[in-house]
Amino acid sequence: MSRSRVVTLTFSPALDVATSVDVITPSRKLRCDAPRHEPGGGGINVARVAQRLGADAVAVAPLGGDRGRRVAEQLGKEGVTVEQVIVDHTIRQSFAVTEESTGRQFRFVMPPQRLDRDEADRCVKATCDLASAARCVVVSGSIDLPDVVEVLRCIVQTVRPVPVLIDTSGDALDAALDSGAALIKPSARELADLVGRPLDTESDITAAATDVIARSNVDALLVSIGAGGAVLVRPDVPPLRFRAPTVRVRSTIGAGDSLVAGIATGLADGQELVDAVRLGIAAGTATVLTDGTQLCDPAMVDELLPLVAVDVAVDD
Repeated sequence: MSRSRVVTLTFSPALDVATSVDVITPSRKLRCDAPRHEPGGGGINVARVAQRLGADAVAVAPLGGDRGRRVAEQLGKEGVTVEQVIVDHTIRQSFAVTEESTGRQFRFVMPPQRLDRDEADRCVKATCDLASAARCVVVSGSIDLPDVVEVLRCIVQTVRPVPVLIDTSGDALDAALDSGAALIKPSARELADLVGRPLDTESDITAAATDVIARSNVDALLVSIGAGGAVLVRPDVPPLRFRAPTVRVRSTIGAGDSLVAGIATGLADGQELVDAVRLGIAAGTATVLTDGTQLCDPAMVDELLPLVAVDVAVDD
């Protein structure tokens, strides 16, 4: 049976490094365990998980320097097709350190390299060209472009009717709300930043998401709330609350990307949005069970999927 194609675009890829140390203290040399290197950046992680879940994943990314070549090679080994947009600069490197004595995780994310207009245009063109054979397109990760509103609109309009999912933050998240995308996925913290007020309860989150989607032109807003699951808000439809299975969290790295990957894979396979979100919740939960920068085990996703509950979101 043919695999449904998912195309992802990452404007700010990274080489992620994860390690651990017994105790983190200032002013001392901290002897770390052997590091683990993984391809990173929102859309790249989405492609990696989508491939594991059975999609034919294609990752578009500007990959320059030795780090870029290493990311491309590792993605190829995982079966992900790489559409490498060659750039002159190397990609960023981010790292995470787990304090073994407490289980706390410290994440250090370097700023993205801003693409020039030609580099950004080549990324967009590659994505749109590949979308002609795709069932879902994902734009995920940091976006540092001066014309981000026009870029996101261009992608959505060019690939239509293929659904576009966008997962970003800051000014790019605000721009995404005017893109016409099929789904935008902010976290609860990102939504709070967007509306400029604290969101302390699920009712606060649902009300804020409802207000935001009313002034947008996107089809759906999915707000992730960490271990609790997510809230789905759509125009003229009652909001839905997705509850994730309770598990012991080992690392949250890649959980949000796994959530998006599950949704993209489900939509590409022809699932309704609610079922696709359930798959995403299972994938995100499976990822938090892994160490460091590792991503979900497909067998664990299958095990967790029946445990994802869905009900109508209600006021507190």
